[in-house]
Amino acid sequence: MILEIISSAINLKCSLRDTHLKKMNTLHTAKVMILQEVNEPVLNMAVSKAATLMGANDVTITDNLLWECDYLGRVFSLMCDIIFVSTSTHKCVERFARQSTVPVLCMRSRTHASLQALATVMAVIEEYGTMHRVNVSYLGAPHPVLNSYLLLCPLLGANIKFKCCCSKSPVSPLLYKTSQEMTLKTRTSIMACSNKEDVLRNACVIIAGPTHHKKDEIKEFKFDDEDIQRCSYCRWIFFHTLPRGPEVNDNLFSHANARTYNAFDNMQYIASALMAKAINGHCF
Repeated sequence: MILEIISSAINLKCSLRDTHLKKMNTLHTAKVMILQEVNEPVLNMAVSKAATLMGANDVTITDNLLWECDYLGRVFSLMCDIIFVSTSTHKCVERFARQSTVPVLCMRSRTHASLQALATVMAVIEEYGTMHRVNVSYLGAPHPVLNSYLLLCPLLGANIKFKCCCSKSPVSPLLYKTSQEMTLKTRTSIMACSNKEDVLRNACVIIAGPTHHKKDEIKEFKFDDEDIQRCSYCRWIFFHTLPRGPEVNDNLFSHANARTYNAFDNMQYIASALMAKAINGHCF
């Protein structure tokens, strides 16, 4: 299913690279709801752009939602054809989805950052043609997107290494054990590293996490293009999760191998593929 969505998004992008002022009739008259507990401007814009491209109408609601009210899923689904959710919780979204009579897709939660992770994976596949045996490295503060990578990499045949903590504040991603179990089944590998050299060693895809909120710990995740070239002998590409801080310098952020903007541009295509598939089973 994941590869089907990504392939659909790639096909749409190949046929329509410039989506500005473009409108298709794929989801004509459909209503897309963007339900946000916290405002996520980039995700909001990506889904809204996708809805417009598909010929649908969208509405955004940003509020402190009472997720414990089970009837909310049924109430909101009476007024739309699909719901995209961004929240700081996760289990409540599952309960909300069970009560809904329309598809509910999670853009971002405490556990996942699905839209962003899929858009990055799409950019990797555009670059290498596959995720199979690609070495993915994540270096940065804990973030829901890391959990998504921990699931997507073994599912798609990629290996993953990460460093998301320092010796003073040891922490493991929520889905680390789940990912370990998956790697055993898919014969891929996962490694939690304590230093950046181990993370970057022979990496094909390097992903920098967002700026750490504790400035004294930024040095733990600081690296540049010279560090990558010293540690990896592979043809590598770089992504930043954003927001960006001093952990990554201009040389790396704007490097010829940087694909950050490609991944963020891909969000609209992933959102389009998701809503087209969920609403009427359409693949591009």
